Amino acid sequence: MRCSLRESCGVGLLVLCLGQGCEGEPQPPVIGPNMVSNGTFESELSGWWSWTDSEGGTASTSAEAADDGRAGLVLYKGKDGFNSMVGQPTEAHEAWQTYEIHARFKGTKGGEHLTFSFHGQGVEVVAETRWRTVSRMVLMPEPDDDLNARISVSTEDATVYVDNVSFSLAEVERGDADKVKDNLLHNGSFESELGLWTFWTDSPEGRASTTPDERNSGYSGLELRRGATGNFSVLKQPLPDPVLVREQYRIEAFVRGANGGENVSICLQMEHEPWEGPCTSATAAGEWQRLSQTVTIDEGLSDEDLSVVLSLGSEGTVYVDDVTVVRTRRR
Repeated sequence: MRCSLRESCGVGLLVLCLGQGCEGEPQPPVIGPNMVSNGTFESELSGWWSWTDSEGGTASTSAEAADDGRAGLVLYKGKDGFNSMVGQPTEAHEAWQTYEIHARFKGTKGGEHLTFSFHGQGVEVVAETRWRTVSRMVLMPEPDDDLNARISVSTEDATVYVDNVSFSLAEVERGDADKVKDNLLHNGSFESELGLWTFWTDSPEGRASTTPDERNSGYSGLELRRGATGNFSVLKQPLPDPVLVREQYRIEAFVRGANGGENVSICLQMEHEPWEGPCTSATAAGEWQRLSQTVTIDEGLSDEDLSVVLSLGSEGTVYVDDVTVVRTRRR
């Protein structure tokens, strides 16, 4: 139950708020200053280095590439090689900080694959022949030796325009799963959007995103969709260490179906065939419900690298928040 501190509460409701904690309105991320210089490319490539392993790949600026102002980045990848890129070093990050990657981009033909990465955490987008915006939160794991912000294009014989680039530290509200000390998952409350989660679907209408409109705690929760065709829409995050026989893990999450009746599973799954592992499953209701199950690692999974796999196996939309995986018994 939620009530706003700005609203008046009756005596009974006030007691309930004092006992359970009374949440106010969700607080959107607070975005800090841009960590890169010359993100508008008004000073040509000042502050940026460039690199390519493709034949004829180049990086330059031009007025045609400007979405705003006098100039923008022109990044061309030629034949062969992996990519063409520009980048610049930035300050080191601390463990589990969240950063916002923001930019405007456009392709000259459409279909160009463009990647924005910060300290090794990347966001890939596909360009169109019109200006589009990428605005994505990334959650940084432990400190890394790679301190560069990078922009790269990997499509052969492709030119992309980029402008108004920023890589900024973001202060985000933490949900309940982020506050569980022994949670083996990071960003289990989806406050840093889909940072550290990998999305996959075989449904043409499958989608994964975060929304402040459907949450159990914090600022946002997960919205996961699967269309009428295909089998699954899946989010995955690897566990930090291999599991061992006889260990026990408690899997918990809050789930709600848009219509009710959607099939949701959370599994600890092997990273290779036969993709086995213990699961907790539920048919989502129209109201928030708590999934909780303790699973035991059997002999066949001992010393395996497992991932937490959150999947929607039926047509529809589900909302998920506060996913936790806690080791409750060691070997």
